[in-house]
Amino acid sequence: MTFNIESQFMVISNAGEVIAIRRIAKEMAHDIGFDECTREEISLVVSELASNIIKYTKRGIITISPVCNEQCEGIMIEAEDDGEGFNEYTALKDGVSTSGTLGVGLGAVNRLMDEFDILQRENHTGTRIVCKRWLHDNSNHGEHCPFEFGVFSRPKPNESTNGDTFIIKNIYGATLVGVIDGVGHGVLANHAANAARQYIERHAESPLQDIFRGVERACSATRGVVMALVVLDWKKSTFRYASVGNIEAKIFSYKHEKPKFLVRRGIVGKQAPSPVVTENNWHSGDMLVLHSDGISAHWNWNNFASYLNHPAQVISEEIFNVMQKNHDDATIVIVK
Repeated sequence: MTFNIESQFMVISNAGEVIAIRRIAKEMAHDIGFDECTREEISLVVSELASNIIKYTKRGIITISPVCNEQCEGIMIEAEDDGEGFNEYTALKDGVSTSGTLGVGLGAVNRLMDEFDILQRENHTGTRIVCKRWLHDNSNHGEHCPFEFGVFSRPKPNESTNGDTFIIKNIYGATLVGVIDGVGHGVLANHAANAARQYIERHAESPLQDIFRGVERACSATRGVVMALVVLDWKKSTFRYASVGNIEAKIFSYKHEKPKFLVRRGIVGKQAPSPVVTENNWHSGDMLVLHSDGISAHWNWNNFASYLNHPAQVISEEIFNVMQKNHDDATIVIVK
């Protein structure tokens, strides 16, 4: 479909042109097949980028194009100007502005788009922002998720707010599972963890490398997080794993070699390194656990052998009860 839709561009220098390019984006999104809610989000992104051109550089160009990859179609928005450039991490923080405005534009763009890149010339005489939104098939076409989950999460004792969170989200033919730990504990840790989770929920269909890069930006105004994400592919019987920081991952596998999980040190949101994404086979009877450092890492499956045939929720609660620490938030997720 997208090959029948032509790219369009417009020079942006006044409010009337912002309105016009927003309408063009909305119409192209409709022709590509995006639903009404997503069309509104795409038009908001275009409005933010075009408005920023006027606020900061007075004149620039917005280009709207259809795009296509091996899996789906989408829309690409490019914003170019000859301004002085800016600090990327500062500009992405909600509430930060150099023009007296609310400064929520680029943070919102990052959250609403599947891909987002800022390209600045070395001499800081211009900026090019490129972002894409893909037309995902989020339905499972009647397929039933074959996995069973067990989850237990609580804040640090004597705290009312949990700095940990988790995600379990079915996407087409797969399930995304993750544990996220905001740095520290209390309200600020909770804010960081929820910022990460909200971004992941919106972009669950994206490659793991892209999700981590988006969370890096979404959490740049927070304390940051450590997190591990797993995508379990129902049909291929494989799983992909990526992690930054000290989220513990263990797998129990009957008569099969246990995979090695590669972890990068760092804090997502504080210029963390890109995670190493590994792919392994998933066998019938396998069991995976992810947990934050509020649960001791010094255990193995032999300690809980009598529970291996119990429901996932029972296993998660038993490991939690035996291995929990009393000085931190704690979260455990079991998949079997």
